[in-house]
Amino acid sequence: MNPKHLFALSPDCRAQYQSQPDHFPGYVREKSIEYEHPPYIEKTTLRFWYNTQPDGYETHWHDAQEIIIPLEESYCVTAQDVVYHLAPGDILLIPPGCLHSIEESDAGSRFVFLLGLDFFCQLENFIQIRALLSQPVLISADSCPEIYEREISLIMEIAAHYWSDNPAKQLSIYARMMDFYACYAGYHWKCAQPLPASQSIPRSEDLPQKLNHLLAYLGQHYAENISLDEAAGMAGLSRYYFTRIFKQHTSQTYYDYLSFLRIQAAEELLKDRSRSIADISAACGYASISSFNRVFRKLKGVSPSEYRKYMH
Repeated sequence: MNPKHLFALSPDCRAQYQSQPDHFPGYVREKSIEYEHPPYIEKTTLRFWYNTQPDGYETHWHDAQEIIIPLEESYCVTAQDVVYHLAPGDILLIPPGCLHSIEESDAGSRFVFLLGLDFFCQLENFIQIRALLSQPVLISADSCPEIYEREISLIMEIAAHYWSDNPAKQLSIYARMMDFYACYAGYHWKCAQPLPASQSIPRSEDLPQKLNHLLAYLGQHYAENISLDEAAGMAGLSRYYFTRIFKQHTSQTYYDYLSFLRIQAAEELLKDRSRSIADISAACGYASISSFNRVFRKLKGVSPSEYRKYMH
């Protein structure tokens, strides 16, 4: 059970959090919206809500990361065809571009945060963390016991700053989000399944830097046919060691990560309705539309043409 005192709100906070600091309307989502344009606060890429509405929301997506934290009562969210039954205090991170839906709730309250990641992606050290965030992440007292108290405390501090009169509150929010991501990434890498001593990866002080450079290179050249052996060579590792260390640091295989980058690019290109599916497929590095359709459906749960329909 999550310690409720870590995320309990005082009556004063409940009253204060009902209104947006810039007087923007409260948590409103039109059920007909399928592709959302995140209503960020002016000159930022963030918007946080204290939500007490019982409404459910049909399948939709947006370019922001969504973070959902039930405070009172449970909340049911489906993301990438996985159903998450969130207990109070659980933290669910939904990646940008991820189709997700929210079931109607009879009662309760929750935080719903929308956060653009472009700012963080400008930081070189964020690139491996971004790989971890490419899939839904659940942080709870059960799944991440060593860091849960720190993570939920940061969320509560972020909320307090968001609704404060502090002129430097945006800096405080971004600083705590960096801490939040770094804490989760450090925990993930620490808990990564170690190799047996007889199979330990050769030590290299510049290995993290090489991985960062490789990930940055893949981010620019994802459409090219970069083999596993070529990628391993860029990291200065044999194919054998590279396969294992790449999975440890990104939570994905090399080819799965390459597919993620290609489909992420396809999501953006699909917004341009003048471009055909065949053109987008080729631009993202696929030799055939059938391969593109198969990978897209595997990662998004729908075909590219169906995904495009969510952009009305």
